[in-house]
Amino acid sequence: MKNILKRRIGIAGCGTMGLPMLKILLKNKISATGYDIKPKESFRSIKNNFVESKLSFFDQNEVIISVVRDINETIEICEGKNGLFYFKEPKLLIISSTLSPLFIKSLKNKSPKNITLIDAPMSGAPMSAKKASLTFMIGSTKVQFKDVLPLLKLLGKKIKHIGSFGEGMSVKVLNNFVASCTVVAIRNVLSKAKSFGITPNQLLDVLKDSSGQTWFSNNLGNIDWSKENYNSKNTIGILEKDVKSFLDAINEKSPNNKAMKNFQNALIKGLKDLPSYPN
Repeated sequence: MKNILKRRIGIAGCGTMGLPMLKILLKNKISATGYDIKPKESFRSIKNNFVESKLSFFDQNEVIISVVRDINETIEICEGKNGLFYFKEPKLLIISSTLSPLFIKSLKNKSPKNITLIDAPMSGAPMSAKKASLTFMIGSTKVQFKDVLPLLKLLGKKIKHIGSFGEGMSVKVLNNFVASCTVVAIRNVLSKAKSFGITPNQLLDVLKDSSGQTWFSNNLGNIDWSKENYNSKNTIGILEKDVKSFLDAINEKSPNNKAMKNFQNALIKGLKDLPSYPN
């Protein structure tokens, strides 16, 4: 098998995560191109490495890292017109979007034999993508993990082989459920701090050295979406999608878990009703 770094790599989805990942690959002299549903004019910084045609993108790349937004966009790049699943040549699809574990298992069941699927969701937000310090959670065979490891090491600092296909995604949706809880909690306590005569910065400084510390509160100043309010198209909206993916995973293992469903609904309401970030 050819060294993965010698193969042609494609990044499907050049948003806040995919674009910096593509730039990291190009910086490391990897043969890489990007594809996105947005037009080429939106990607002037990589215009010479951007492919507008989905057909051409899949035709020229042997390895695809998918960082598209959601299930619908994943279905489109795989099963839509000129999608990956219509190609006859061997291809490797690395799924790095956060999706329902149930969905990616069904996708694998529909994939042709020449297309190999690995789930490799990532954590760390755009700031980590820019620094090539992402954490990847891999669901694959040991042989497949060994194959993709050199590529993922260019993009991340911690590459964790969780187990078989789908198990990387299961860990990711569990992680994002916890992360969503902390976003709602931190934003709410910050909004209430002034009513106790405490500034938000005082509270954050104490949290940093106390049992209430979280990744979100520790990195608030570096997270570009930390002060956003809910919008179905922004990162808070993506967290809503991730919470629903978590419930899919839980329902597979524990159907009719009413308490967890109530918790999920409360969490989604909390994301939608986030208080404005205090001045």
